[in-house]
Amino acid sequence: MMFTLFGCAKQKYELHFDGWGFESKKTAYAQGDRVTVYYKMIATDTDYNFWIDEDVAMSQDYNSKDGYVFSFIMPGHDVTLHLKSHNSMLPEQPESFRVTFVNNVETADVWVLPQTDENLKSSLWGTASAKKLEANTQCDIALSKADEQELYIVNIIDADHTYYSAKNLRLDDGYVIRFTTEDSKYDAYIEVLDADGAVLSKQAAFVGVFGAK
Repeated sequence: MMFTLFGCAKQKYELHFDGWGFESKKTAYAQGDRVTVYYKMIATDTDYNFWIDEDVAMSQDYNSKDGYVFSFIMPGHDVTLHLKSHNSMLPEQPESFRVTFVNNVETADVWVLPQTDENLKSSLWGTASAKKLEANTQCDIALSKADEQELYIVNIIDADHTYYSAKNLRLDDGYVIRFTTEDSKYDAYIEVLDADGAVLSKQAAFVGVFGAK
């Protein structure tokens, strides 16, 4: 008689790296295995920030031979080890984020600007954030965040050279700026909605005439 024996292999989970330069003996581990990861690509003029999934307790050490050494117990799911590095010899770049501008009025150029003294006083705003955005359309706008408390201005000039403006707007990633009216375009409003669609603010836009036709 012939007997065939089959081993019962443990399920393994993937180890992913969000960044270049990590080293580990394997790329998949069973739940309960101890995982050790090395990061040796160390530059003296660079700051490093490492983190892992929130439910994983990871220890971090450093020595001159191995560089950064990370150790943790593999949980019952795939794990990603992240890296963010910054050249400490260069100024920190502001965090970027995106908002969506919804135009419910008529074709217009749109500027979304930090609320600085210069932008409040100037009529020269540089390149439009959205150029010739048609009525009942929307577009994504990339912004830079230098300060969590920073306020923003929205300036709009439509095809008839009517000028609209709103200030003291607080914006964050995924927010929506909605340009809308009630009775006519001269009753224009600027609304800000959060990423879940809740209205955070609504204010009547300043309306005037900018330039000549």
